[in-house]
Amino acid sequence: MKKLLRVLLVSALLLTLAAGAIMAQGPGNAVHSPEAIVNDYPVAELSEKQIADLEFMYEEEKLARDLYARLSEEWNLPAFANISQSEAQHMAALEALFIKYDLEKPAAASGEYNNSELAAAYQEFLARALESEAAALELGRELEIKDIADLEEVMIDAPEDFKAVYANLKAGSENHLAAFDKVSNDERGSRGSQRAQNNQSGRGNMNRNNNRPNRSGNRK
Repeated sequence: MKKLLRVLLVSALLLTLAAGAIMAQGPGNAVHSPEAIVNDYPVAELSEKQIADLEFMYEEEKLARDLYARLSEEWNLPAFANISQSEAQHMAALEALFIKYDLEKPAAASGEYNNSELAAAYQEFLARALESEAAALELGRELEIKDIADLEEVMIDAPEDFKAVYANLKAGSENHLAAFDKVSNDERGSRGSQRAQNNQSGRGNMNRNNNRPNRSGNRK
């Protein structure tokens, strides 16, 4: 009995360790660490454009994080909170490049940006997204589509470590886009079902009203 108990305990321990190892790894047994990704590549000589692209992408990811966090407070849709957290991870991945190349990353409070165009865009996007849940979801889709396009553009002629990070971010943005599409479709389906129920209820009321006598005593 004691031997069997020891075997069970050892098996449980091995399963626990294996689960921890799996959680610490991603597809292809790659560890989820931004530093590990960028440090697998040699240090490159960066151009001013490549540095400017990095700064822009960092603030664009920050804009998405800030906006989704604000919308998660306004609308009862878990997708905004979840994707906001994912955008924070995107920022951490880009930050690893700032650290590797000893660059100063843009620093600003939530909703504030060093890039004046992004600062103006945040206010415009927020105003649109506060109009309705549908508007917020559509804006989320637009942001992810733009992010994917921007990442594809900055990947051109980027160093290999930059490309690796940008490719991971692009895959994440594609997942975000799919999530927004799903939530939008679910919301439309829910609204359509509610309208159908309301219409059915309205037809029932009309039938009852049509059976009421008119002033002459005859039924309509």
